[in-house]
Amino acid sequence: MEENKVSQAKIEKPAEPREVLIDPALSKEQKMEALDALEQDARQLSVASAEGMTGGEPTQLHDVLDAKDSLEVPPTGHAYGVVLSDLRSRLKADVTGDTRDMLEKALAALEAVVRLSAPKTAADAPPSGADGGPKAAETNDEIAREKLDP
Repeated sequence: MEENKVSQAKIEKPAEPREVLIDPALSKEQKMEALDALEQDARQLSVASAEGMTGGEPTQLHDVLDAKDSLEVPPTGHAYGVVLSDLRSRLKADVTGDTRDMLEKALAALEAVVRLSAPKTAADAPPSGADGGPKAAETNDEIAREKLDP
């Protein structure tokens, strides 16, 4: 119950856009709600400033909009999956010589990065939905399935 009050307070009166983004207690929807509140405040301050009604304090509008944009970015595991899938499909095409060698090296390098960045145990994995995307383990399973697909 106390957690809900704290979370609601963070949403209604957020401090800084960066603090909202890194707060593990807030869901993606709650973060977006908090950033919407910050955006509204920043826009009102900007209008007041343009009308000469403020003491010259800077708005955080740029920071808020950047934070909102960063919430829309897919998780890195998803991005790796997309790139790996693209590289595999390019290898299936009729490429030869240096192009094929470079594609194979890039594929091997990215697969190594994905393997090394994958959590070692379930306890290391981020909770599903914490960032709005799939678990890293789910992404790795999907990549493994694609390797089997000729």
